[in-house]
Amino acid sequence: MYSCRACFDELQMRTVMVWLVLDYICDGVYILDIAVRLHTGFLDQGLMVKDMQRLRESYIQTLHCKLDICSILPTDLLYLAVGMSYTPLLRFNRLLRLSRLFEWFERTETRTGYPNAFRICKLVLYILVIIHWNACGYYSFSKVLGLGSDSWVYPNASDPEFGTLTRSYIYCLYWSTLTLTTIGETPPPVRDEEYLFLIFDFLVGVLIFASIVGNVGAMISNMNATRAAFQSRVDTLKHYMQFRHVSKVLEQRVIRWFDYLWTNQKTIDEQEVLRSLPNKLRAEIAINVHLDTLKKVRIFQDCEAGLLVELVLKLRPQVFSPGDYICRK
Repeated sequence: MYSCRACFDELQMRTVMVWLVLDYICDGVYILDIAVRLHTGFLDQGLMVKDMQRLRESYIQTLHCKLDICSILPTDLLYLAVGMSYTPLLRFNRLLRLSRLFEWFERTETRTGYPNAFRICKLVLYILVIIHWNACGYYSFSKVLGLGSDSWVYPNASDPEFGTLTRSYIYCLYWSTLTLTTIGETPPPVRDEEYLFLIFDFLVGVLIFASIVGNVGAMISNMNATRAAFQSRVDTLKHYMQFRHVSKVLEQRVIRWFDYLWTNQKTIDEQEVLRSLPNKLRAEIAINVHLDTLKKVRIFQDCEAGLLVELVLKLRPQVFSPGDYICRK
């Protein structure tokens, strides 16, 4: 919002008191965040540190602390000398807290159950922010050159069609989207400064397009990686059965077994997945997943808990086809 308020004067001056209240509420939240950080524990060689003196020293020595302090410096009080319309520009030091947003992105991507969907949303957010910043830059550049001074800049605000705040922002956003995505026609530049601005925009647009193609392609590959690996196993086995002239009945049984594996999501190699975990966590997962099932078996109902735990750690999942003998009496 700082960029929008700094470029579109009407947005800032129309509700200036509302913005002041919101700004100082945000400043209060930033100060509260610093207080929380001063009391946030951390791990030292696997042990949680709770000593207040060490917590303060650890936080103060970090780069985050310096950025947090710089971000709450009351630079906006300079509006008393330069005027209220410059308040958003004077508060740009608050953007030093963007590192917190990236930190939240990293933690959420690690903890969410839908990492690919989160990555797509994050990519879309980045693109929208760049388009928004470019729209604000275009309007500010037009003001410097003179609104309506030629066909490339934003039309003069005296024109009723282009004089409203809503139309100004939507028009600039539309222009920014067409320019960065290079999918539409915009008025050609007239002055040298306009040519340079447009060249920079085209370069940014190329980077955005490359980022979209690369990231979306990687996400789709990750989403289909399991299916592709499974299908490769099925195709290899089909070629083998054709080469060895396996009977059609047996071939259909094999294919149905693979279909069952995929339909019931039993294609995951549990041992391979859990191999990266330490033994203790691996044991806790095995106990959590299999112990209740083992207790239901009659011959194990009277066994000690320690024996059941040892048995659970030895269990391996095995999928059988319909009609297979699992146990013969």
